[in-house]
Amino acid sequence: MPASKCGGCKKYMTSIDAATCIKCNRIHHRACVSLPATGCIPTNWCCPECQKNQVRDNKAETPVRGMANSVLPREQLSKELVDTSPFNCTALDETTTFSPDLAAELRVFKEELRAEFRLMHKEFLEFLQLRTEVAQLKDALNNSGERMDVIEARVEALELKFEQKILPTNSDYVDNTIAELKCQLNERDQELLLNDIEITGIPESKEESTLHLVNVLAVKLGITLDERDVVHAERVGATHRNRVVALDGSIAADPAAQRPRSISVRLARRATRDALLRAARVRRGLSTDALDMPGPPHRVYVNERLTRTNRRLFYRARQAASLHGWKYVWTREGKILCRKDDRLKVEVIRHEDDVTKIFG
Repeated sequence: MPASKCGGCKKYMTSIDAATCIKCNRIHHRACVSLPATGCIPTNWCCPECQKNQVRDNKAETPVRGMANSVLPREQLSKELVDTSPFNCTALDETTTFSPDLAAELRVFKEELRAEFRLMHKEFLEFLQLRTEVAQLKDALNNSGERMDVIEARVEALELKFEQKILPTNSDYVDNTIAELKCQLNERDQELLLNDIEITGIPESKEESTLHLVNVLAVKLGITLDERDVVHAERVGATHRNRVVALDGSIAADPAAQRPRSISVRLARRATRDALLRAARVRRGLSTDALDMPGPPHRVYVNERLTRTNRRLFYRARQAASLHGWKYVWTREGKILCRKDDRLKVEVIRHEDDVTKIFG
């Protein structure tokens, strides 16, 4: 075979290094067309140029063509992704149509919620007001306690000085000082009862509920009490019995003539106490038959609660006023007041010497 030129590098080559294309019959170096230097050349070998121009067989079973047929168009794929996506906002924007009955029930439920909310808001405001008043009452009690401690310290100091004979031997001075200190202590004790009332004349029974009796009396007076308005209600004092003389000369107790104990009621607010007292003054003739209580009718009285000293002083003032023809004797905020007639000024009674001075 004569020497021939390579179709790629255009150099001469021997027949051993030559590779002939079955399409174009051109000869190439083995190294130029990436064939091994030794060994047989495939019978269907084609040069790179002929392989480039060879028509491909695009059959349906080829992997690339099958995948292409299974892929959806871009517009349809985008539409399906949008419709099936859980983050599609247009599906959430659809307006659900309710039936008229369901809409009416929803409106009623909404109104009930509003009413409940208004009620809760009102109760919350009342609770805040009650808490503020309780805090004020607590501060007042603490201040009263502190002042009582100061007065007691002063009394003890005076007693100590009297025992050591530091004070003058004038007994009137000592008596007046002690009387004034006792009066101040009594006034401090009375301040602690400014939220209390005393109800007398209601028959007493073993199975009674004093709180229920207070609520019934308040309703008859036209005042509605909430369970938070009453701090406590109880009978106070020992049981009083009117004693009668039997036929054999012995002294026996008459159960029918038993005098009921008074009911002490402590209210949470001063305004509630004042309202009850005003209503009781309007209905002065209130009796037990108006309260639907069994037995003969008895007058029912609602008054301020006084200390033991003021109660005794008030009793003496009424006796003296009746004896000397004074028209008015009453109490206000724990103070004992009196006036002979409408033209004269009001006198204040603080201790027993005032009774002798005013009515004497």
